[in-house]
Amino acid sequence: MASQQELAISPAPRLAFGTWLRLVLGLLLCIVIAAAAIFAAGFAPVVGAPVIAIALGVVITNTLRAPMQITRLRIGEVSKLCLKGGIILLGASLDLGVIIRTGIESLPVLLATIAVGLCCALMIGRAMHVQWRMRCLIGIGTTICGASAIAALAPVIRAKAEEIAYSISVIFFFNMLAVFLFPVAGHMLGLTDSGFGLWAGTAVNDTSAVVAAGFAYSPHAGTISTIVKLTRTTLIIPLVIGFGLLVPWFESQPAQEGGSLARRVYQAVPGFIILFVLASLLNTLGLLGDLAPRVQLLGRWVMVVALAAVGLQGHWRAFTGAGTRPILLGLVTWAAVAAASLVIQVSTHSL
Repeated sequence: MASQQELAISPAPRLAFGTWLRLVLGLLLCIVIAAAAIFAAGFAPVVGAPVIAIALGVVITNTLRAPMQITRLRIGEVSKLCLKGGIILLGASLDLGVIIRTGIESLPVLLATIAVGLCCALMIGRAMHVQWRMRCLIGIGTTICGASAIAALAPVIRAKAEEIAYSISVIFFFNMLAVFLFPVAGHMLGLTDSGFGLWAGTAVNDTSAVVAAGFAYSPHAGTISTIVKLTRTTLIIPLVIGFGLLVPWFESQPAQEGGSLARRVYQAVPGFIILFVLASLLNTLGLLGDLAPRVQLLGRWVMVVALAAVGLQGHWRAFTGAGTRPILLGLVTWAAVAAASLVIQVSTHSL
């Protein structure tokens, strides 16, 4: 009898070991892709490691999918774990007190441009028949901080890998344009260093592109744009929570399925967001000490690994199936945010 029980349960450990082995192999593949992306980004800093990691993942999964048996490597789990872990680690680079104090003057412009960008993405995107998750990802990626905001929002709204990959690609496409177009446009408009810094900090999507465009204009503009961009980044927390609360509405679920507001608030605050806030608090209190830069670097590494996993799940059919409408929505949203920032600064005589 005992021997029969042993025979009955003996396959389970082998199955569990095989599962873990495939997960580890998938993680190692993503790490290799991330390392290659970071190396390549040294020669193409405008493109950046995140976009390169996604591109490499997409190319590999669509050319070597069968020989490498990628479908068995549990890439989806690697993506989810690394996306959440990267966000938590990146939180350790944020000093909330300094950012808020330094960037307090930019808050009116920030809040107005964020409102314009999100309304544009959600409402115009709906009129363009863009799927609601794509609208949310493009909206928060344009108005907050590009790939990091998309990565933070994706697990909350349960976005698919191809939706994440496509929305990040849309955002970074306009990032590359901004690095070249914004300094030229700023000089043509005769913007002051402070005015351009505020414009770039509110209207350019990703931190790397903000810094590149700002310092291409002038050192002072680069400093201002970086401070404004960091202030924008802190707003990712209330926006992600807000989107979490709106998920039942977007999905057109019956009211009774949404539960009470307290329950929805509880469900809208994932554990990784709480840990993100705690990591930021630790850095703000100086408890991380000399470890903060290393944790920040590790967070960026983990994020690139996660995006490599996202790319490995991006099949050509699904990736190209989104069509041109998300790209047009990204362009319209980006233009609306940039124009709103300039209009507000002109009206408040802050240029």
